[in-house]
Amino acid sequence: MEETIKRQRALTLVKRMETPGWFKIAVPVASIIGGFLFSAIFLMAAGESPIKVYSVMFGGAFGSLYGLGETVVKMIPLMIVSVGVSFAFKMQIWNAGGEGQLHIGAAAATYVVLHLQGYDKKTTLTAAFLAAFICAGLYGLIPAILKVKWKVNELITCLMLNYVGTLFISWLIQGPWKDPTGFAFPRTEKFPRVGEMPTFFGTRIHAGVVIGVVIALILWFILAKTKWGYEIKLIGTNPRVAEYAGIPVKRYVLAVMFVSAGIAGLAGMSEVCGITHRLQANFAAQVGPSGMTIAYLAQCHPLGAVLVSFLFGALLVGGNTIQKLGLPVSTVQMIQGSILFFVAAGTMFMNYRIVFKER
Repeated sequence: MEETIKRQRALTLVKRMETPGWFKIAVPVASIIGGFLFSAIFLMAAGESPIKVYSVMFGGAFGSLYGLGETVVKMIPLMIVSVGVSFAFKMQIWNAGGEGQLHIGAAAATYVVLHLQGYDKKTTLTAAFLAAFICAGLYGLIPAILKVKWKVNELITCLMLNYVGTLFISWLIQGPWKDPTGFAFPRTEKFPRVGEMPTFFGTRIHAGVVIGVVIALILWFILAKTKWGYEIKLIGTNPRVAEYAGIPVKRYVLAVMFVSAGIAGLAGMSEVCGITHRLQANFAAQVGPSGMTIAYLAQCHPLGAVLVSFLFGALLVGGNTIQKLGLPVSTVQMIQGSILFFVAAGTMFMNYRIVFKER
């Protein structure tokens, strides 16, 4: 009597060896459309017209020069932080400290602007730029040194240092740097005009957008066209092979973390010099975690981070606009969450394919 062996078939994710160029464009577009369609189901269940809601949402983000300007303003800090952390992520260095590094950069820029007297705008902003980059970079070296010397997990130390950075700012604006004429509000005095970034087109769009795009282009060139970029990606893929090849892995960890954190610090400088014109509480809330999300969705590609940041900026501005319809904040968050979920799923689909395997 022959025994019949029943084989079970199971779904398995297999990493794609190569992803076609058209696939990299089609999947993100389809993911965004899928997110809006999924959100439409809940909007209809709540008795709202998806077409009306989305019309107001897109109109708020893109329907006027003011709306487009606000979208870019929201995009700027997200873009700079995401570009910075994506550089570290390329080497499998998990810089989760963008929030703290941003605050340290903002504090350094504030100190320079308020204490550097008698110089023109170009000199003052250049000094603030350098101070923000160097101080935030040095702050980012703390988890890098702990990782290199004692193999301490940088993800944990970065997260802890986020609290240190934000609480340090809170102490400054409620203590030694508090504006004596600020009616007890926790903030510094207003920056002089030489400490304010130039703006464009009669909107609040400031020079921070130029800084972010230029940095993204530089990092893309380094990663795609230089020996340094090749070695960074090799370390991220297999650090042991990189060591056997004679690449100074520890030195790269320190250098990449310094640059990554320094760039995140420039996001803080762009906010205080471009938008608030003073250091104050909650001047860039949740930019750090959102920057990490953007870096992941962009697959750690610097130019991809610019595009995803623009999407995030549009969602933030459009989300605020639809509240005029009387929709609660939770509805806005549901739409944003649905879109991000589908984009994240699409990112996984670009990297892996689903196959049936017998077992």
